[in-house]
Amino acid sequence: MCQLRVRVAMADQNEELLDEVTNVQVDGKNITLSRLFEPPRELTEYEIKNIDCMHNTVLLVPCAID
Repeated sequence: MCQLRVRVAMADQNEELLDEVTNVQVDGKNITLSRLFEPPRELTEYEIKNIDCMHNTVLLVPCAID
């Protein structure tokens, strides 16, 4: 099974790492992350900045203000 490491960049320049992510769902500006044996986590007003297939990582950043 292939799992992802998701880096979540916060607006205050901090970063959170989530290992063993099994599913990423995108619905507009909402992203839902699923991990085994844990409830899904929903991030509001985030977007995918980068997907690195060589390192199995995804970078999420807050949406730019329109």
